[in-house]
Amino acid sequence: MKRIRAVVLTAAVIAGTAVAATPAHAESWCQRGTGTLICEYGVAPWNTDRGVRMEFAVGTDYAAYVRTKTASTSWSNWSSPGGKWQSSIVLDTNPQGYRNCEFGIMAMGQGAKNYWINWYAWDGTRTGWRPWTGP
Repeated sequence: MKRIRAVVLTAAVIAGTAVAATPAHAESWCQRGTGTLICEYGVAPWNTDRGVRMEFAVGTDYAAYVRTKTASTSWSNWSSPGGKWQSSIVLDTNPQGYRNCEFGIMAMGQGAKNYWINWYAWDGTRTGWRPWTGP
């Protein structure tokens, strides 16, 4: 009888450890336009000087996404400038050293080690993701 109790107790401890080690799905998902986004990360809006409205967000695959709209068009589909992130998108309007840039988007990289930034130039081109070195 003691042996059966020990086996049952051991099985319960192992099962409890396995459940505790499995992370819970912490984020909720929201539908916005044609995309499914992580609700807690929110949407970062931007209006360019060229009259383009932009929204930046993080999708359920943790990639950054952007969609655009002008006064004469409807919202575009979401497209990804790349990367895998574990934070909301933050806008940086102080492009130190990037004189031809209007703004940048920043996010915390996977592993929470550092922020990355992708500068957007006045003509719509981007610098590509690079480590953010701070102000």
